[in-house]
Amino acid sequence: MQRIEIIYELGSQEPVHVWEKIASVLESLGDNNSLSLYGKKVKLIMLPAEIKKLKGKGFNIESDTFVFHMATIANHDQVLLQIDSKHCLNNWWSCWTEEFTKIKGFVQAWLVDEEFDYWQNASDAIEYRSKGRSYEGLPMISNGLPPPLEQLEIDTSDNVGLRKICDGYVEAIGAKMWLSDRFLDITGNNIESLSDNCEANIEQLDNGVYELKMPADLFVDDTSLDEQRKLRRALFK
Repeated sequence: MQRIEIIYELGSQEPVHVWEKIASVLESLGDNNSLSLYGKKVKLIMLPAEIKKLKGKGFNIESDTFVFHMATIANHDQVLLQIDSKHCLNNWWSCWTEEFTKIKGFVQAWLVDEEFDYWQNASDAIEYRSKGRSYEGLPMISNGLPPPLEQLEIDTSDNVGLRKICDGYVEAIGAKMWLSDRFLDITGNNIESLSDNCEANIEQLDNGVYELKMPADLFVDDTSLDEQRKLRRALFK
């Protein structure tokens, strides 16, 4: 499966408003007949009221084709929206990025392969053992806890696909990315420097957002490792 991750400024989006925009796209796709909120079937017309009942800053909603997860990460000044596709057709993400990069407070978005992203960020050996996956030869590091809680965990700090939450943005890469001027300001970057230091095709869209496309369609393994490292260095100096 593939996922779009989208980051907004803290306080810029409320769950019910985000859902209304999602519902509009789902309606255009004809994918609004079977919906569930945290696993409970809910009629489309009832979802706004059910989201308000949660009295929180997020939701988890599933349709026949997509899974939507929204969360407010207040201690890092950001709002996260994840859109997972159950059926990854060509350019499936375009209808979502066209809509959701336009709305207030947009910072960044990127496309990932869920399997590759998961293992690039898995640090607990239990995750490997439960999946029958070997972690022999991987770098290990202490979890920093005092005895008897101390144990070794997998050191992911040098992984090119590491997802690191920072204040106001996320340090992560994708073969397709969408970047705002706000993102460039926070990271101390500029589009000219970025264009000069990675192999991406960069285009400014009508809404002022920069769309970045790498030669690879999607990062799924380390076959494009040099390309990925170059992109990460260019984005996060």
